[in-house]
Amino acid sequence: MSQALAPRLPQSSISVTAVAGIRRPGVRLTARTVRHCLREARPLVQVMFVLRFVTGALLTASAAHHRPNAPHLLLGAAAWWAATVSVYVFNGVSDLCEDRANGSRRPLASGLLTESAARRAVVATALAGLLFGCTAGWRVAESTAVFLTLGYAYSAPSIAAKCRSWSASAVTCAAAGTTYLAGVAASGSALTAEAAVFAVVLSLGVGLIAAVAKDLGSTRGDALAGRRTLAVVRGERAARRFCAAAGAALALLLAAGAAWVRQPPLEAAAAVFTAGTLCVAGRCLRIRGGEDRPRGPYRSWMFTQYAVHLTALGALLWT
Repeated sequence: MSQALAPRLPQSSISVTAVAGIRRPGVRLTARTVRHCLREARPLVQVMFVLRFVTGALLTASAAHHRPNAPHLLLGAAAWWAATVSVYVFNGVSDLCEDRANGSRRPLASGLLTESAARRAVVATALAGLLFGCTAGWRVAESTAVFLTLGYAYSAPSIAAKCRSWSASAVTCAAAGTTYLAGVAASGSALTAEAAVFAVVLSLGVGLIAAVAKDLGSTRGDALAGRRTLAVVRGERAARRFCAAAGAALALLLAAGAAWVRQPPLEAAAAVFTAGTLCVAGRCLRIRGGEDRPRGPYRSWMFTQYAVHLTALGALLWT
């Protein structure tokens, strides 16, 4: 009797409710995984690589008095963003033991992101980068493939360029240079002197300053992992001095290039770059007794990169 009086929901209502109940947790889990992957790939670094790509494109197009194809530029930037996420999540997977030894709070090291989910994200974003690159043009696709290969060479256990300062510097410098060249390819113009000088100096900065400064404060985990970085082999003081000297040399090089090219964007970028490398040197050669901030030089370099690229782009708009 009670069964006869009990209301019966339509079969369609039951199935829709059941499917919705199943899908909601799945969607939330996927969204959480995506969020953790983006955090693992370092949002500031992702934006920086896209900014390099766009700066390379616009500097080249402006000097050549050519208006770049906007859809190609946007697709190329999307390709570079996806490739950057792939490379840096893969780096997080390969650095898992060292990051835990160094007390990192990134999602992988803290357990918020599983290694299996991270590996799936590496493959998915690499394929997305190549797909976007193909739609932006074959030269952009080729640059994307080169960038992904360099990222693999940096972190892969079998070769691991990150384990030695000289190889880490070479690979990161090449990756930054490839980014600028991809932007040039997306612009549809030939490489100009202004873009070449900018790309060479800023790429060298990535290899000679960022690749060394990022290891400051991580010597314990790096030594346990058998890495032979400059900070591990020679000590952090020597690594700090190297970063300061490299910054001064590159500031002189960019100033000389700006004087040779005589273009307002490059001249403005050189002035900001000089001020920024002075800040980096100040963080590296801190006054005795001051508070030790191992990440200070690297953060100063990141701020300098942003300021230099935004200054160059601002000068392009101004002129």
